[in-house]
Amino acid sequence: MLVMWKRLVLATVFSVYSFNLSVSWGTTSASATGKIQLVEATLAVVNKEPILFSDLRLYQLLFQISDAKKALEKLIDIYLVSQYAKERGVKIPPQKIQEIIRDFARSMGLSEEQFYQSLEEENLGGSVFANFIEKYNLYLATINYFVVQPLLKNKEELNYLIAKYSHSKPIYDFVVLRIPKKIAEKNLDLLASGNIEEIEKKLNVKAIEMQASLSEIKPSFAKVIKKFHHPNQYDFIEDKDYIYLLKLKAIHYKPIANKEEILKKIKEEKIKEFVKNLKKNAIIKILVK
Repeated sequence: MLVMWKRLVLATVFSVYSFNLSVSWGTTSASATGKIQLVEATLAVVNKEPILFSDLRLYQLLFQISDAKKALEKLIDIYLVSQYAKERGVKIPPQKIQEIIRDFARSMGLSEEQFYQSLEEENLGGSVFANFIEKYNLYLATINYFVVQPLLKNKEELNYLIAKYSHSKPIYDFVVLRIPKKIAEKNLDLLASGNIEEIEKKLNVKAIEMQASLSEIKPSFAKVIKKFHHPNQYDFIEDKDYIYLLKLKAIHYKPIANKEEILKKIKEEKIKEFVKNLKKNAIIKILVK
């Protein structure tokens, strides 16, 4: 029986997750033989795909979530993301799913046949488990490929977000070119190129290199500089007599002690945002209160 499993290892295509299994939840009814059986029902429909009571119960058992409402909300997210994956041609071969199930059974000291028998004893059935394994792995693959990897690859944006979450003040390395308006107006195309060396050479002006936090920068400059997140971004400001070209070289941050914890929060926020956007175009019907 599932409630007898003391330690589970849910092996997925992409990573390994460990859980303790000890909870059971659901509506029951008595059969003619007196055996208690779970009543199957459709709890929600996600883009015409039903989430059954057995799906919910399995998820609760695996992740030890006693709150049925929270478990259903998470299942809806998993179904949405797995549908998104399938629409983009992401697939998990049936043989891989069977391999995961065999490894899962082996991790509990059971043969595949014994494992399926234990599922039947809980009125879940092997197809319920296989269906969840497929959807959960599609969910993990999609989150990893479309959310986590792009986040980690964009180093400048990631460092900016980590600093923002930690309230760490960035230090900006930038250059400033001050050009008389009369000269600037005759060389607009050159200025628009943002090529500091070329502008210095042709207009006979010298760039000033600066390194400072926003609080140390002239307010009119700081208003422009704080919009920069990537090296080589540039913009212009002007006063009565001059045009100023400001160009970012780099952004530095002080060492952050709890960087991994902050990164985890950022990933969670990005995942929530990704799922939220999927829900905007989804048709979701929850059939239970």
